[in-house]
Amino acid sequence: MDMSFLDPVIEFLYALMELPIFYPLVSLLIIGDALIPLIPSETVINLAAAFSASQGVPSVWGLIVAAAIGGIIGDNLCYAFGGKLIGYVERLDPESKSGQAIAWVRRNMKRSAGVTIIVGRFIPWARWVATIVLASVRYSWFAFVFYDTIGVVIWALLSAGMGYLGGSLLSQYPILAMIAGVLLGSLVGLLIQRAQSRFFEWRDVRRGISAL
Repeated sequence: MDMSFLDPVIEFLYALMELPIFYPLVSLLIIGDALIPLIPSETVINLAAAFSASQGVPSVWGLIVAAAIGGIIGDNLCYAFGGKLIGYVERLDPESKSGQAIAWVRRNMKRSAGVTIIVGRFIPWARWVATIVLASVRYSWFAFVFYDTIGVVIWALLSAGMGYLGGSLLSQYPILAMIAGVLLGSLVGLLIQRAQSRFFEWRDVRRGISAL
């Protein structure tokens, strides 16, 4: 497959991702995504990790650390502003993605706030909504930091890992490798969400049976 016409793009990405400033930029992007979830930050991690596997830059471990730092800082800033943002959250369209995320968060938070924080990390709007809702009801900040840190670290490892796997599978074709990395990363997020829902449904059934 001749993809030589993409060489200038590959060269540009290589030059960008080998710069030391690339890692702080990743952290800043993830902080911004935590506050205003417009561009899923895991997509950037998937792309960069896939490029790392196919081209050797950036450092995948540097990427993971930068992602984790950005995620933790961003989520805690969002928590700090949560009380002021809850009014905006309440006005979101229930039929929109953000509105559906609100329903998901509130439904699952009654079951386990800790698990919701961790799983919500893999759902762009849900992690934002969960943080704001928890802050508005004065959920323990120490508990939030604990669960959020676990969620962020798992999220960073899996996002980079899936991207790296996609890059390894198509190392001869960097652009296709990045696409594969994004697809694998998205699949993992979906599977985690489905597994969490199935687990809660199973647990609810068990509790219902035991209560009879």
